This record gives sequence, C-alpha cells and structure tokens, in this order.
Amino acid sequence: KCFRAVVLALGMTLCATMGFADTAAPLNQTADGVAMDGFDVVAYFTEAAPTKGDAAFAVDHAGAQWLFASQTNADAFSADPARYAPRNNGWCAYAVSEGYGAEVDFVNGWSVVDGALYLNWDQSTRDLFLAEQDKRIAASAANWPAVSAGIVDGTVTLYRHADDASVGISHPQPLP
Repeated sequence: KCFRAVVLALGMTLCATMGFADTAAPLNQTADGVAMDGFDVVAYFTEAAPTKGDAAFAVDHAGAQWLFASQTNADAFSADPARYAPRNNGWCAYAVSEGYGAEVDFVNGWSVVDGALYLNWDQSTRDLFLAEQDKRIAASAANWPAVSAGIVDGTVTLYRHADDASVGISHPQPLP
C-alpha cells in the first residue's frame, strides 16, 4: 500500500509540474461543463487540425465532458487522457509562462510540441510561444501550480476574450 501511495503521489506531482490536466486545477471549460469548447483534443494530433467533437462521442474526465469527432478518438483519449489533454488545463501557455491566465483560441492558437498540446490566446501569441518554445514550456510548467491556484482563488489576473472585442473570439468558439 505504501509503495502504491508513493508512486501515485510522485505521478500526481509530475503531472502538476508538467502542466498535465489536473482535476484539482481549473479546467478551461464552458459554463455547461464542456472541455475545450467542444473541440476534439485527439484530432489536433491525428488530423493536425482543430475539429469539433460530437456529444455522441463524449467522455467524462476531470470534472468536464470532452467531445470527440469519432468513437476511435474518444477511446484513444479514455485510454490515455494525459497524452491528449492540453497542458495547463487548456489555459494559454504563453500567459502561464508569464505568471497569469488567459483564454485561448482553439482554432488558430494551438500547437503540438514534443507530443504535447499547447494552446494560446491567439495566433500571434502562439507564434511568440513557438519562437521561444523551450523557455516558454519550462516557464509555464514552473508557473502552472501558482497560476492554477490563483485562477481558483481569484488572485491571478485572468484575461478573457469577451473583455477584448478586438480579438474577435467568442466562446464556445466555432470553426470558421
């Protein structure tokens, strides 16, 4: 029992420090509990494109409903959610690397780096993130525990697309 508890604790610590989906941290989801604005996280890897999911292929995970475009994608996610879930629980990786929180552009702000899904405020922020990806990934992993706690208790600045009409992004975000 002790060995299993230690392994579980180490695994949870690793997940938290790497920014994997963490049920204790705030998941970026819609008001009705749909993760990723209904985008299929597996499709970012398999299709290299944002793809809307379908409620017919839903998976409950980390306190939210995740939608997928196919049963195959839903099964892949169910088998290994940490592989497909976005880092920083779907909050902007660039923002987290700077110590604050921000919503993301699921259509143009995403990237897969070294087998991990990162999301950013918009396409230009994604480009900044990718230009310094090693530095930004390390900083976002280091900052995520504090940013996550700050999102929960309201002590961290959280930028929302609804507060900046110039970006033209609304949530849940549709495909163009």
